Amino acid sequence: MTSTIDFSQIVVVAAGIMTLLNLGAMVWTIFTGPARKLSGRVSELEDRASEQDKRAERHAQQLVGLSQTVNAMPGKDQMHQLELALAGIRGDLREIGATMEGNAKIMARLESVVTRHEDHLLEGGKR
Repeated sequence: MTSTIDFSQIVVVAAGIMTLLNLGAMVWTIFTGPARKLSGRVSELEDRASEQDKRAERHAQQLVGLSQTVNAMPGKDQMHQLELALAGIRGDLREIGATMEGNAKIMARLESVVTRHEDHLLEGGKR
């Protein structure tokens, strides 16, 4: 009993199986390809959204810090009080300056008197 193997039937069956596999792969690619692209895009957008959230949080912290700084600054009334105090100091300094000028004139007169006494004493009353 010798049997011959008919390869043509095997080739036809293999070609059919290959065609079905290719058709299945094509259908799989059609349905999963855009999903993969979209999932990649979605993950990219999620990353960007996460970065934006972090950035917004940093900005919120900076705003809180600036708000605290501004709240700690002196107000209009306090600045007005400071201006009045400085005006008072300015007046006091003018008064001190006038007093110092008067003292300088008195000291000049005293120096001239002391100089005359020194001259008199140095000459020993020779007149």
